[in-house]
Amino acid sequence: MLDGLVQQADEVISEAAASSTVTLRFGNTEWTPPTLLGAIQAAVPTVDVETETLAPAAAVDAVHRGALTVAMVPASATDMPDSLLQPGLETTVIVREPIWLAVPRGHPLVGRTFVDGTHLSTLYWVHYSRDHWFHEIEKRLLARLNYTDLGAVHYADGHHEAMSWVRDADAAALTTATGATGDVRLVPIRETQSIAQLLVWRRDTVARDTLRRLVDTVRQYYCEYARSIPRYLSWIMEHPAEFPELERFLPLRAQAV
Repeated sequence: MLDGLVQQADEVISEAAASSTVTLRFGNTEWTPPTLLGAIQAAVPTVDVETETLAPAAAVDAVHRGALTVAMVPASATDMPDSLLQPGLETTVIVREPIWLAVPRGHPLVGRTFVDGTHLSTLYWVHYSRDHWFHEIEKRLLARLNYTDLGAVHYADGHHEAMSWVRDADAAALTTATGATGDVRLVPIRETQSIAQLLVWRRDTVARDTLRRLVDTVRQYYCEYARSIPRYLSWIMEHPAEFPELERFLPLRAQAV
C-alpha cells in the first residue's frame, strides 16, 4: 500500500512539473499545414504551440534532447527504428497508414479496385532519394512485390516533390495518404505494407491530460484530412480493423462518399 501511495505521489509531482510547460513544441515530418497548428493550439489553449518540420531521426533526437516537447514520426509498422528505443522515450500509435500508388488524374489505373505487381512495370516512376526516410520502406515493398529495379525518371527528396512529378510528368510514385496532394489520385496496392504514425515524447515531461488531448486532436485531424480523399475515407470505413486507433473518430458510413 505504501509503495502505491509513493508511486501516486510521484505521478502527481510529475504531472505538476509537466503542466508548467510554457511552450509546447510539436515536431512533424515532411510538411506541416497551418491547420494542424491551429487544431493543436485549440486543444491546449493555456500554452503556446510551435511547430517544426524535420526528418524523423532529427525529430526523435530533438525530443530526446528536450528541444521538442513531442513529435509525430513515421516508422515501419513491423520494424521500429533504434532511435525510438532510447531510454526515457514513450510512443503511441496515432494511425497505421497503408502505402498506395499515386498516379495522375485521368490515369487508366484510377478506376481499378486494386493494383498489384503486374501493373508496376509499365509505369514511369519517381522514387525517393537514398537519404530520405521513405527510401528503405519503398525498397522493401517493391521487393515484396517482386520489383527491385523499376528504374526512375527522378529521385525525390520528399513526398510533395514526388507528387509534383506525378502531376506534371505523368509519373507514378508510392506514398501514404498524408504524403499525397489533392492533384494526384491514389490507388490501393494489393498486399501492401503500412506505416505507423507515432507520437513520441520523453517520459514525465508532458502532462497526461495534455497527451490525451494531443492524441485525440491529431487522430481527429487525420480523419478530417481523410475526408478530402473520398476513396481513402471509404477504404477506412470499409476496413475498420486496419484503423483501430480511429474508431472513436470515424464518421457515419453514410458520410463516406
